[in-house]
Amino acid sequence: MTAYFLVVSMTAVIALAAVSYLLSASRLEAMAISRFEVIAAYKQQEIDALIARQIETVTQIAAREELRQAGTSLLAQEIGTLDYQSAFLKFSNAVFNATYRGSSAVTASDLIDIQVFELASGRVFFDTSPDLDNKAFRNWAELRPRLLDTEVMPVYRSEDTGRPTLTILAPLLDLEGERYGLLAADIRVPIMVEIVSRRAGLGDTGQSYLVDGEHRLVAPPAFTRIDEQDKAHSPGIDAAVTGAKGAALYRNHHGEPVIGSYRWLPGPGLALLTEISVSEALTPATRLGWSILGFGMIAVLLLAAGSYLIARQIARPILAITATAHRIAQGDLQQRAPLLANDETGNLANNFNEMVDRLRETLALLSDEKHKSERLLLNILPEPIAERLKHGESTIADSFGDVSIMFADLVNFTPLASQLPPKQLVGLLNEIFTEFDSLCEAWGLEKIKTIGDAYLVVAGLPNERKDHARLAADMALDMLATIERFNRRHDLDLMLRIGIHSGPVVAGVIGTKKFNYDIWGDAVNIASRMESHGITSRIQVSEQTHAYLQDAYEFDDRGLISIRGKGEMRTWLLRGKKADARSG
Repeated sequence: MTAYFLVVSMTAVIALAAVSYLLSASRLEAMAISRFEVIAAYKQQEIDALIARQIETVTQIAAREELRQAGTSLLAQEIGTLDYQSAFLKFSNAVFNATYRGSSAVTASDLIDIQVFELASGRVFFDTSPDLDNKAFRNWAELRPRLLDTEVMPVYRSEDTGRPTLTILAPLLDLEGERYGLLAADIRVPIMVEIVSRRAGLGDTGQSYLVDGEHRLVAPPAFTRIDEQDKAHSPGIDAAVTGAKGAALYRNHHGEPVIGSYRWLPGPGLALLTEISVSEALTPATRLGWSILGFGMIAVLLLAAGSYLIARQIARPILAITATAHRIAQGDLQQRAPLLANDETGNLANNFNEMVDRLRETLALLSDEKHKSERLLLNILPEPIAERLKHGESTIADSFGDVSIMFADLVNFTPLASQLPPKQLVGLLNEIFTEFDSLCEAWGLEKIKTIGDAYLVVAGLPNERKDHARLAADMALDMLATIERFNRRHDLDLMLRIGIHSGPVVAGVIGTKKFNYDIWGDAVNIASRMESHGITSRIQVSEQTHAYLQDAYEFDDRGLISIRGKGEMRTWLLRGKKADARSG
């Protein structure tokens, strides 16, 4: 029961912890996304403000009167002449003055390079980096139709430095207001990276970064673990580069699970991503889940321990009764269940003990009845045969090769029966047969049955014996002596006629409710004829029995006599034991 409680309780605690984790994780994910959306929007505002300031600065530079005059004069001179050099120097001073001696907005700009292009050909006729003077701008054919107002070029990789570059373009107008050239100012991109890289509100693993339209990270080498020539891909990057805006849980370009916000910045043409590792974002949910699991398990174990102790206290009397019942089942009926509590279990123990007492009494009665039944069965059947019946043997039939059968008959008992009352008659007959039964037990013969005043016994079964003829002869002699004593005691003149024959028989039990152990065979019939054709107060034996006894007993030879159903048979009359046999 305690184990079942533990399994159910632990399952419930685990399920509660899992549900709590999932719910809190979902909530934390939504909160992280919301927070990162705000952070990304703020960073976008800062970048847009930065670019707006730079656009204003470049526009002011391009609109200065000094620069317009110097530029018109420079383009009018032939390259390589002294007038060109003089005009170039004036233009350079005008650019310097416009950049570093202008308004506060100009002074505070983050310009790192300024180039001036001729409108017709796209030739660079001025650059703060002299290496590009008189070179054509690479994207001139693409840019020329758009040079109507100041605008920002999307961040690109510089062919010269290989680094991300942000350029602001402004048209240059002559004194008549006609376009004669283009001013291109490169803005310091790292300042945008610095804005994006600020970690306020990002936690330990959170970061914001920029990716250009070619899936390249916009950052100094120390900022990223990915090679500058490699392209970064993730669901957030890929979606942002296409102009999409959103937030989700996905794997970043390092393959790590993150919660991220992504958006496209149309001004600089960059994707802004703000991400935090899932493990950090969901740390509170993880702690909550483990806390619920830990406290829940502790509570379950405490409850289980308490339940076990209570169950043990309740079960102790029941277990004692169970142990007592087990010992009783093994046959020890003297056991009694202990009274360990004065409650329902105590009542149960009392009732159990009363039941055991009644069971003991019932078993004692059954044992007495069993003994009576066994004694009764032994009065009907030989003990070995009775044992076989008790062990479940249903059909009992045995063959015996050589036994001695003795028939005895009270010759003048029938006339006496008509003279005596029934009770007295039966009493006399019972007295005689009781003494005969004692002789059977003394000599080891098996009484088969009585038929009226006839008595049938067999020597040599159910346990075979080689001296069966001797046993039958000795009992027959004792039976004659018993009748003589009986006559003297009761002043009667009863006579006994006995016949013995030796031979094979079949013995078995017949009947299912009233058992009868009987013998069959020709030897039984011959023994009966020995008695019926015998002489009163004498023991007549057949030739087969005489052969067993002739060395130890004395006989009178009757010669051949006619036996009904058998013809003439030679018989002998047993007189007693020889003198030397008696002394032996």
